[in-house]
Amino acid sequence: MGGIPARAVSVVVAVLTALMAAVLAPTGAGAAVGPPPTPSANYQINGGYNGPCADASAVTPTCPAGLTSVDVSRAAEGIVPMSLPTDFSSLTGPEQVFVVTNLERVDRGLPPVQGLSAALDADAQAGAAGNTDPVLPTDGTSAGANWGESQNLYSTDELWMYQDGWSGGATTNEACPTPAAAGCWQHRDNILGTYAGPSLMGAAESTGPFGASIAQVFVGGDTQDTPYFTWADVVAFLPVGITDASVDVSSPPGGSQVGSVQVWASGESMNVGLAISGGSGVFSMNGAGCHIPVGHSCQAAINFSPPALGEYTADLSVSGPNGVQNVPLVGVASPGYRLVGADGGVFSFGGANFLGSTGAIHLNRPIVGMADDQRTGGYWLVASDGGIFSFGAPFFGSAGGIRLVAPIVGMAATPDGGGYWQVASDGAVYAFGDATSFGSANVNGAPVVGIAATPDGGGYWLATSAGAVYSFGDATFQGSAGGLPLNRPVVGIAATPDGGGYWLVASDGGVFNYGDAGFYGSAGSLSLNKPVVGIASTPDGGGYWLVASDGGVFNYGDAGFYGSAGAMPLNSPVVGVVIGQ
Repeated sequence: MGGIPARAVSVVVAVLTALMAAVLAPTGAGAAVGPPPTPSANYQINGGYNGPCADASAVTPTCPAGLTSVDVSRAAEGIVPMSLPTDFSSLTGPEQVFVVTNLERVDRGLPPVQGLSAALDADAQAGAAGNTDPVLPTDGTSAGANWGESQNLYSTDELWMYQDGWSGGATTNEACPTPAAAGCWQHRDNILGTYAGPSLMGAAESTGPFGASIAQVFVGGDTQDTPYFTWADVVAFLPVGITDASVDVSSPPGGSQVGSVQVWASGESMNVGLAISGGSGVFSMNGAGCHIPVGHSCQAAINFSPPALGEYTADLSVSGPNGVQNVPLVGVASPGYRLVGADGGVFSFGGANFLGSTGAIHLNRPIVGMADDQRTGGYWLVASDGGIFSFGAPFFGSAGGIRLVAPIVGMAATPDGGGYWQVASDGAVYAFGDATSFGSANVNGAPVVGIAATPDGGGYWLATSAGAVYSFGDATFQGSAGGLPLNRPVVGIAATPDGGGYWLVASDGGVFNYGDAGFYGSAGSLSLNKPVVGIASTPDGGGYWLVASDGGVFNYGDAGFYGSAGAMPLNSPVVGVVIGQ
C-alpha cells in the first residue's frame, strides 16, 4: 500500500454502439444529481479538511489509508464522503474495487454497475499482471478499461477521478500528454460512463513482476456473463454516514450550547432515525430523523442545557436501513473564566461577568495576576508594584506603598473573599484582610512565579520557574518538578478543591500533577503560537484551563471551552486566567 504513484495510468475506450451520454452539473453540495462536467483542472489536495477520516495518519477499517484525499476531492466537488460497507475489510480486492467504483457513480445519481463477472475479472487480471490496459471484450454494446500503477485503491481512485487531467510536469495520466489530448479525463469518463444493462465489470489487483497495479473493465449490454457479486450484495451493508465519533459541548449552568451531527447517505437513499437516550433531559433535539436521498446529507442539532455544574453523558442512536450506530454525547457544565492582560484589560467568557478593568487607565506598573472573589463574584487585579485594583470585590490594602525588594508576580484570595495574599519573585508573601501570613520562601536562583491557597485559607503553596514547590500553613507538600529537566520554565500553579494536590504548568503547556490532582492533558506536544502563562482549575478539580499570552485558551477534563482572545488584536499580552463567577 502506498501514496499516489508517480506514473499513473493508461486508458482504453471502445464505442461498440454507444458509450457515454451527456453529463449534468451538480446542483450544490451533496446534491449529487449527476456527474459534473469534465473538471477544468486537477483537484488540489490541501489542508483545512476536517470531515470524516480527516486524520490521514489514523488508519482504521472505516478510514483506510488514502481515503482522506478522496473525501477531500469529493468535498471540493460537492459530493458527500464515501461510506464504505461495514463488511468492506472482508471483501476481495476485485470486490473492493467494485464497491469504490460504484460509490463514485451512485453518489452522483448514476445507476450502479450491476455486478462483477469472473470472466471480466480474468480480463482485468491479465492487464494488471502485465501492467497494461486490459483487452476489451467483444460482447455487449459498450466497453471501457482503466489501468493504474499502484496497489492503493484510494490513491488510484484519486488519480482516475480527480487527477486525470493535464498538470504540466506533474501530470500523472500518461494518456494526457497535452491539455487537449483525447486521453485527458478518460479514466474518469469510464468510471462515470453510461452503460446499457446488464452492465458488468471486472476488476483486479496485481503485485506481479512489473510492480503493483489495479485494473478495471466495464461492459454494457453484457448478456454473456453471469455476475458472482452484485451491487445488492453491497447495499445490504451500507451504513449511515456520520460526521463525528462523538459530540462534545460545554455550557455554563443555566445556559445552553448547540452541537451538531451531520449524517448522509452514500450508496443508497436512506431513512435515518435519530433518538437520544440518557442524560436526564439535559440533551434534546428537534425532530426524530430525516429521509436522505443518495448523495445528500442532513444535520441534527443537539441542544445541551445543564442545570448545574458537572459532566453529563448520553447517547444518540442513528438508525439506518442496515443497523444502528451510537454517537456518545458529552456535555460539560463549568463556570466561565476571565483572562487578564498586562494592561489590566479583562476578557470574560462563558458565565463570567465583566465588572470592569484597568485597560483604559495609565498604570505605573503592568498587571501580573488576578484572583476571583468567591463571595461577591468580583475580582482583583494586582500589578508588579503591589498595587491592587478591585472590581465588584472589597479592597483590603496592597503592597503598593511598600518598598519591595522584588516585583510582585501573583496573588491568591482567601476562600471567604475576606482577604488575599500577594507574592513577589523573591518568595516574599504579603497578606491583607483576613489572609494570614504563614511564611515566605527564601529562594535562591529560580524566581517564584505563582501562589495557590488551600481551600480553608489556612495555607498556601509557592512555585518557582524551576518547578520547586514551597508549602506553608496547612498546605501539604505533594511533590515538585524541581529535580526534573524541564523543557521550559514553570509559569503557574493551581490547587485542587480539597487541597490534596496541585498542578504546575510550564510555558510550553506541559502540565505536572501532584497529590490528588488528576492529569487531563496538556499542550506540551502542541506547536504554540505564544507561550502559556497561567492555569486555573475547575471547581470540582476535574479539569483545568491553560491560557497563552496571545489569549488562546486550552481546556482539559471537565473544563468547558467558551471562547478565547486568541483571535483578538490585544494591546498587551495576557498574563493570567481565573474562574468566573
